[in-house]
Amino acid sequence: MRKVAFLVLKFGVIILLSMCSSAPTSRETGNSDADAENAAQAAVSAMNNGGQTARPPSTQSQPPAAIASGAKPRWVDSADPAYAAYITRAGSGANQDQADQKALSDLVAYFRQSIQSETTLISSASETRVGNSVRSEENLRMEEAIRISSQLDALEGAVIAARWYDGRTYYSLVTMDKAETVRIYTELINANVNTINTLLNMTKSVKESFDGYLRYQQAAVLADKNQAYASVLSVAGDTSNLRGGLKTGFEYRNETRTDIIPKIPISVSVTPATPNVNSIKAGDIEAAFSNAITKIGFQGGTAQSRYILTIDVALEETSYPNNANKWSRLSLNAALKDTLTGNRLITYGFNPPLREGHLTLNEAENRCVRSAVAKIGDAQDGFGKKLSDYLASLSE
Repeated sequence: MRKVAFLVLKFGVIILLSMCSSAPTSRETGNSDADAENAAQAAVSAMNNGGQTARPPSTQSQPPAAIASGAKPRWVDSADPAYAAYITRAGSGANQDQADQKALSDLVAYFRQSIQSETTLISSASETRVGNSVRSEENLRMEEAIRISSQLDALEGAVIAARWYDGRTYYSLVTMDKAETVRIYTELINANVNTINTLLNMTKSVKESFDGYLRYQQAAVLADKNQAYASVLSVAGDTSNLRGGLKTGFEYRNETRTDIIPKIPISVSVTPATPNVNSIKAGDIEAAFSNAITKIGFQGGTAQSRYILTIDVALEETSYPNNANKWSRLSLNAALKDTLTGNRLITYGFNPPLREGHLTLNEAENRCVRSAVAKIGDAQDGFGKKLSDYLASLSE
């Protein structure tokens, strides 16, 4: 979510409720019970300090419930009709904090399990709409984002409503008012929708740039969160079908592949650093970079394009003692530049330089160029991988 904060500062977007409830990224947390317990512990700490966890400014805080004794409350073992208007979970522990944490972690687990089937259906529907162009990892990313988002955000509006101690074990009842839950999550969805609309309100030139790509990726993050929020609304009994009017993060990510990336031109220019890099050798290297770029989906550019990839290439003769072959060394340094801002977006080069030998120097140089072309186009270590990694970094 760091990039969301960056966009707020850069474009003047005011994010209110959505920033109050931002969830960790997939690199920071997972889907295990331990994550639910950690989220619950944070909620316990907030409540014990007189507040409640992850709450919009409009939600009033409540003091923690007192510890009761005497007859066992009904809620300890089963659903209590007195709490019919609430989503409830009970937990127990050797001390009160443990009981509070167990109740809250069970609430998180309940939401996670409840929305799992809905999430799978969303993913399947997205795959059907997109057809063969869909990539399974995009679906998995969306599902993971929805599950993770629900973990902390499912505690929004949670209250420890009752506590009981039987002389040996502590018990806690956590509740979420269904009507209040619907109100809170509807506000969160509306705030995210407003932010998405602000992010995507841009000119054609901005849209067809890496800035536009970044905006769509951040819109996708917020859309993923909205799917999680809509799932919580469903669990809370809301019948407004708010999700019906929401785009999924998958749809925004697919738009970047079909409508953003193909319209971003990248120009490629090779500069010979030594005289023996003739037009043929320079052309082969330029073609290798161009192929790597278009394979990802970008279009070729001109000298007037905003994004220009400049490549300096040098071929130098070298020798080895007691070796009859002629040897050539190829050095290459490339930089993708944004001419509008003057920033370097990507650098790429050979470290160490490529070396090839042959009976003639010309053939040694040709072999160097062929090796360079192969390396540039390599799926694991080539320029295309470097460019893909840069795109992925914009989504983090």
